[in-house]
This record gives sequence, structure tokens and C-alpha cells, in this order.
Amino acid sequence: MTYIPLTRCAALASQARTANRPHRIVQPAVESAELAHRLLNLPVDERLTHVAALDDAVLLDVMVALDRHTGSAYELWRDTPSGFAVDVLGLTLDEELRAALDAVADPDARRVAARIPGIDNHTAAAVLLAWTALVSCPRPYGDGPRLAVSIAPYRATSASVWRILARFIDNACLPGRLDLQRGGWWADALEGPQRIMAFATWNTTPHSMGGLHQYVAIVADADRIADPDMRATMTFLADNAYGPSRLVALGGTTDEPEEWFSLYESCDQVTAPAGAQ
Repeated sequence: MTYIPLTRCAALASQARTANRPHRIVQPAVESAELAHRLLNLPVDERLTHVAALDDAVLLDVMVALDRHTGSAYELWRDTPSGFAVDVLGLTLDEELRAALDAVADPDARRVAARIPGIDNHTAAAVLLAWTALVSCPRPYGDGPRLAVSIAPYRATSASVWRILARFIDNACLPGRLDLQRGGWWADALEGPQRIMAFATWNTTPHSMGGLHQYVAIVADADRIADPDMRATMTFLADNAYGPSRLVALGGTTDEPEEWFSLYESCDQVTAPAGAQ
């Protein structure tokens, strides 16, 4: 993955977070708060068009207002992971990848499966980790922050996803502290209470995931999982009735093994590349 220049929205979000650090006192103008409210209530496409047309100073004031009132300077992209990937992370997406990412934002879809071949599988997982960790909680998640859980069948897969996430954090000046060795991403203590935003696990067992609530579990290379414990964990997470959480299974090929067909078919949202069976 090559270096991606800092985007306009990423730079302004970083400035907005700095303006709202605890030792500073910032009171957004009423006009900025009202504009932020109006933007959040627009349809996604219309909102992103308005955001692109705003002057930097106006957009910065809107982000400051959102960061102060929702805890996230990235709230304008709370229902569009693909918009977050383009506007904040600076990625270029095709229509299939856009559809796969945005399926995760559907508030009624708790189980999502997408077939994303090649390196896009790991990139999509890293995008969803960043988006999940940085936006606040749209309904039905409640008022607390969500936790992103990265699940992979092998350490190599997990390492690849987290290296891409680290590149996103560096390129887009995203907040927090990333520990690649332990697979953890913590919020910056200067920007509020320190908390875990995302963590990685692999070949885990169902009972070890039983206490998770308010999470988004993102599984990269889901078609390659062969370990019985991992399959049991996936089934447990997909069927878990406790907590407003969700599972995102990202398959890397179009020839998933038979045992995964039932999982894909039982999902609320399934996206596949054109021509896939």
C-alpha cells in the first residue's frame, strides 16, 4: 500500500480534535451547531456534496461542534464507511467495494457478509476498523462508543490488516495510540478518557468472546477459516442476541468452502463481486 497524502477532511478533523482537548475551552457558534445538525439529517449523498462545497473555516467549525457534542470529529460519515474511506482516508473505491463497506452501516443488518477478493479484503477490514472506532454510535447502538474487533484465521492475516490500519492512522492523522505487537488501538488520553477502540484476536473460542457488547466484529479472509473453534466463534457472534453488536465476514475468494455457505445465506446483507455465484 503506497503513501496517501493527507486529505482536506482528515486535516480539518485533526484540527477540530485539537481545539476540543480538555485544557482548551471552545464554544462553537450557534450557526455552526445548527449547520452541523442540518448536515447530519441530510441523505448521505446530499450531505457529502454539501461538505465538499463548504469553505475550510466553516467545515472546521462544524467538526468542532460535532466533536464537542458527539465525541467524534468524524460524525459527518457516521452512516457511510465508503465516504469515510474516500474523504478522510483518501482511498479510491470501485462500486463493488463501496457497496460492501456501506452494507455495514445499515442499522438493521447485524450480520453482513461480503466477498472481496485480493488485497482489497484486508484494506476493507482496516477501513471498517477505523470507521467503527472513530464515529460515535448511530442508532441502535446507544450512547456509548463502539468497540472494533479484528478477527483473523492466522496471525499473518491479522498483521496485514493492522499494518494497513497503521498506515491509515499515519497518513490521515487519526487519533489514538496503536500497538502492532499486541493488536490494540487506544484512544489518546489528551482527547478524553483513555479507552480501547479496537483490538485483534485470532483462532479464538466462543466463550472468550461472550462478554463483548457494543462491538463490530470484522473478520478478514473469512473463507480461509478452517479451525473448528473459529467457526464456532463466528456462529456464536452471528447469532448472539445480547447487545446491539454485529458481525462482518469478508470473504477473499468466490469459492468459499461449503460450511460457509450457510453463514452467508443467513446474513442480513450479502454483497458479492459482479459475476460471482
